[in-house]
Amino acid sequence: MLRLVTFGGLWLADEERGTVPLPQKALFGLAYMLASDEFELPRDYLARLLWAGDQDAAKINFRKMTERVRKCAMDGWPAPLDFTASTVQRSAEPVEADFSVFSNDLEALPRLNAMSELMTRQFMDEANLPVGLKPWVEKQRSVQWQRFRAGLFEAQAAAASRSEWADVKDSAKQLLEHDPGDSAVREVLLGAHRHEDQIGSSRSSVSRTEFTLPMGTAIVPPMPMELPRLVLLPPQEAEQNSAYPARALMEDITISLCSLRTVAVVAPYTAARIRQDADKMAQLERHSISYVLDTNISSEGLFVQMVFLPSDSVLWAERFRLNASSLASHRRQVAQMIVMAISDHLQRTEIVLADYRAHPDVYRSYLASAQHLNKFTLPDVRRARNAFRETLRMRGDFAPALAGLSRTYSWEWVLTARGETELLVQAEETARKAVALEPELASAHRELGLSRLYRGDVDGSLEAFDRAERLSPHLADAICGYADALVHASKPADGLAKISKAIRLNPICPDDYFWIAAGASYFLGEFHQAVSYIDQMGDSSSARRLLAASYAMAGDTAKARVHRRRAQELNPQFDLDKWLSVLPVKEQWQKELYREGLMKAGF
Repeated sequence: MLRLVTFGGLWLADEERGTVPLPQKALFGLAYMLASDEFELPRDYLARLLWAGDQDAAKINFRKMTERVRKCAMDGWPAPLDFTASTVQRSAEPVEADFSVFSNDLEALPRLNAMSELMTRQFMDEANLPVGLKPWVEKQRSVQWQRFRAGLFEAQAAAASRSEWADVKDSAKQLLEHDPGDSAVREVLLGAHRHEDQIGSSRSSVSRTEFTLPMGTAIVPPMPMELPRLVLLPPQEAEQNSAYPARALMEDITISLCSLRTVAVVAPYTAARIRQDADKMAQLERHSISYVLDTNISSEGLFVQMVFLPSDSVLWAERFRLNASSLASHRRQVAQMIVMAISDHLQRTEIVLADYRAHPDVYRSYLASAQHLNKFTLPDVRRARNAFRETLRMRGDFAPALAGLSRTYSWEWVLTARGETELLVQAEETARKAVALEPELASAHRELGLSRLYRGDVDGSLEAFDRAERLSPHLADAICGYADALVHASKPADGLAKISKAIRLNPICPDDYFWIAAGASYFLGEFHQAVSYIDQMGDSSSARRLLAASYAMAGDTAKARVHRRRAQELNPQFDLDKWLSVLPVKEQWQKELYREGLMKAGF
């Protein structure tokens, strides 16, 4: 028996010898004849389907293909096609195609599972698909989805056990990802979820509340425009430990999200692949995802954050302190709280999403620019500045890019340590423009706070950072800046508490988070802790002065002098007295403590 694979690739397999070395165009022709139930076709007709353009050239190419198929047969391989002077015929060799599952007579549930497995891939997903076959392939894909949908309703009627209802539910999720507005499939999904739970509850002593949707979610009419896509990335722990009820919680969240009419939810199998992929950003862009719901489970409980991908901004984040037993009994309530928060933020970002769809290149340019700010080094800061300027050339009133540009001026002032006032003037002016253009943009207020801080207006800085945090309580970068301002306001304990919160919200954080935490620790007299924070930086070169001072105050003079030399190599023009004269701190004791450490290190 020969088997033709058409989903996720295109090849013909012989059970005994492996892949049959047929030319690809012959496989396209075979797939077309099998799916169309054609035993014989005119040569000229098939040649026109397989080769566009000059038909004389198509005939020549067809003859070459014919010769290769015949040579394959002469080499002892089974040949599924025969050629006459005017026709192409299917040979007597039996061929089973993977797409035959859409028309076979399997029982409803096995057939649904077989279709579901195929539909995780693309039919005839070939980059060099012949132009003449493209309309036919699109029609086949549409028919396959229709048959898959019909199979869902047949399987629903036959489902009885919990595992069978789980299969129905998974297939319904796939269909809803394909068509989020299909209310009939949505009803099947909710019904399958209830049936599965009722069966499970009869075998469990854990009492569960009846599943209900957040108020109003089931009556919102479908949007006329294409729905934005949301992916729920499950926690790694939920994948690794099936006994932990996090799996059930993720299921409740997914079901409830599927009931929203304002977003298309990516099916769980796709979400799992994205979670496991080394380059998640590439996968998110490939699947046109606008919102990411990222989850993590630790000893502190469940952490959930909602990210708006076009601007890489955290819209909402929350930590639920739940143990396994409480999660088992309260997971429904937790799921509803999460989905209600998501629904609220989907409504709030409608205008921004529409703007992104109108100017996708601007947002892509902005995100690429912001990547340079993940490293706290002078070359990266200057690369980011040039990139933000390029974004602003595309759209001069794009407030997020102006905010990013402002940060590059502030950071250069810190990194060069030459006290260049002009850099801070530019930083503040640029941040003010961003605030004027978009008063509700938290990052704009954050950059205004940063520039004010370094200009010595500590109180004005705290005011701007407070505004940023109130606008976006879960924006880790804004909280990070607030922490920096508190340290400079001679409140290092408050600053350390803030930066610890920022690190919890953004566990894989940029280097400046650890630098600020190290500074707070230094001014609290926790010098070994300051060293520990700097050691967590990906590139600690920018923090060498603070590292040298920390080692000196901790009594390790040798290491202090090593890092002092390295700091001087990076910035030979550094002048201790000049830097301390412009360093903005509210109380003199901070300058004196920093001076003491730097002088002990040999500056």
